[in-house]
Amino acid sequence: MKRVMRDVAAILTIVFLTGCGSDTPTFSLLPTQNTFLQEGGDAVNNKIDILWVVDNSGSMQTSQQHLADNFNSFISGFVDKGYDYQMAVTTTDAYKAIFAANPEYSRFRDGIGSIGDSGYNSNPHTGVYVINKETPDIINTFLTNMLQGINGSPDERAFQSFKEALSNNLNSGFLRSDAFLSIVIISDEDDFSHDTSANKGWQYGYSGLHTVQSYVDWLDGFTNSTVDRRTYNVNAIFIQDQDCADTLVGGWFSNNYRYAEIADLTDGIKADICGDFANELQVISDKIVQLSTQFYLNRLPVPETIQVKINGQTIDQKTTGPNGWLYNADANSIVFYGSAVPPQGAIIDVNFDPATLIE
Repeated sequence: MKRVMRDVAAILTIVFLTGCGSDTPTFSLLPTQNTFLQEGGDAVNNKIDILWVVDNSGSMQTSQQHLADNFNSFISGFVDKGYDYQMAVTTTDAYKAIFAANPEYSRFRDGIGSIGDSGYNSNPHTGVYVINKETPDIINTFLTNMLQGINGSPDERAFQSFKEALSNNLNSGFLRSDAFLSIVIISDEDDFSHDTSANKGWQYGYSGLHTVQSYVDWLDGFTNSTVDRRTYNVNAIFIQDQDCADTLVGGWFSNNYRYAEIADLTDGIKADICGDFANELQVISDKIVQLSTQFYLNRLPVPETIQVKINGQTIDQKTTGPNGWLYNADANSIVFYGSAVPPQGAIIDVNFDPATLIE
């Protein structure tokens, strides 16, 4: 999506006022207005590319089914707002492409398994590797792609796998240059990505374990992001306490701090794999919408002077409720929440007093 940003009354006028008998001039800064236009094909950052990283190990059947049963809670927000979205699926063992020298392992999934796997042809496949808003029967297509079964590797490496999938030429064209990338990991065991084929699961002290920051750095480069202006996030749905571990994996519980860390570093959501899936997926969806629809200002404002209108209607600043807008000083942007998130076709006016003179 291209940003159409028009400065309306953007001429900064310096009015010199000379006091009686004084040689010292003073000045005032007249307000600046940014107008953002969202319309079909020329919207402000409402292209969203979503990569699901699904744990396909032996203990994941229940969690995969919970995702399937509640997927509508996730997708409805994008559909209702008319956003231009894409979705693809990979697995936590897609990293095997590195050691098998076979790119099919990290190709996006259109059903259970990779081409060449035993039993591949006995499972249903959609033939659709990237789902978008034009895909017929989106829900069932996604479910076939996502329900990856439980015969995958018990050596879960979600980070190494999303990197392999996003780097695979067979998947080229998935990430659009003007889209927001959101990665959603669902797994009952933490990531243990490293450079050998040996299983180093649960070995947090292993010296060869890739740092979480190394994957944040890679994603920054891959998406041309900066710390203050990231065009991606990573969300994780994982085990967060012993009770959940007792329910899903017979009591085996790792700290899963690597999933938590990458979510925290990229403004993602840490969701409970034993929680209310409908609610957890809604929270992730809302977060993606918030980050992907923020509007970057071309000037630093005086924050208390900011006024926001959508289609001519004044929108209140968010306080204690779920709706409204907030100013993100780190990114110099306006972020919308809840019912205030603008739909496709909306005109957003942001008025403010600039904090500094035009350089």
